[in-house]
Amino acid sequence: MSTFFENINKNSVQLDVLHGWDVNAKAWYIDIKMTGFSGSNIRELFTSEKNYKNTLKNFLV
Repeated sequence: MSTFFENINKNSVQLDVLHGWDVNAKAWYIDIKMTGFSGSNIRELFTSEKNYKNTLKNFLV
């Protein structure tokens, strides 16, 4: 699995974003959670690399 990690600070909210290609699911994914919290991640799978990159761009701005 090709995975990248980004730590993003949006105003007063800090996010951990894992993203990349999931070889088992054969799909691009973005997995988001608030830094310091152990519960519920938000995970989205993408069938196209274009949609994945467009969505990821919104978080990395």
